[in-house]
Amino acid sequence: MTDSATGSPSASVAVPASKELTEEQVAEYLKAHPEFFTNKDELLLDLKVPHQRGDTISLVERQLTLLRDHNLELRRRLGKLVDVARDNDRLFEQTRKLVLGLLESQDLEQAIETLKDGLEQDFDVEFHALILFTDNPANLPIREENPDSADEVLGDLMAGFKDKSGSSQKVICGCMKSDELKFLFPDEHEKIGSVALAPLNFPNNIGVLALASSDENHFRATMGSMFLGYLSDVTSRVFSRLL
Repeated sequence: MTDSATGSPSASVAVPASKELTEEQVAEYLKAHPEFFTNKDELLLDLKVPHQRGDTISLVERQLTLLRDHNLELRRRLGKLVDVARDNDRLFEQTRKLVLGLLESQDLEQAIETLKDGLEQDFDVEFHALILFTDNPANLPIREENPDSADEVLGDLMAGFKDKSGSSQKVICGCMKSDELKFLFPDEHEKIGSVALAPLNFPNNIGVLALASSDENHFRATMGSMFLGYLSDVTSRVFSRLL
């Protein structure tokens, strides 16, 4: 067909083909406009989401299912937090009772007995050892060991009490070597599966408070040790005063 005035072919306008939307673009748009389906019930009636069993459910039903699953997960997490809070409350009360008993001790023998009773009766600790490293044994009711002998066996563990800056102290938990267990628990080392080891600072000397369990998973490297670290600090100060 030609133009009546010029005889040339008729002019046409090229319409560019519209770009096809990707799934990602649609998803991003719906995320940015969560109210999109408001007052669009006809769309909700037509939308179908494949179900794992092969049939289909509406979008609203799928949303309800997801919300229900999310609610169950939140309840599970909340229940876990409540359980942890209860355990911490119980642990705090036990630690408080033991600390007050230590502070009220009138002599070293009473303090040792208070610590022993608290660990065994309130904390259900199977094995425990309190050791002072000293060059001058004084026949104290505390087990005394030569620092060089202790360093030969526990050197790596003692170094682990310090962080990279060499300043702060920490508690070491987990399974230990056979020679370390023999040093800490000479008569019971074959029964022990895991240990929690905390440093003690006495005047001009150091020592350790070791707690142990026959269960190798009881004292784990990833477990929290704040309360044991606090107890070792209090024990160090009380025993330093009584020594």
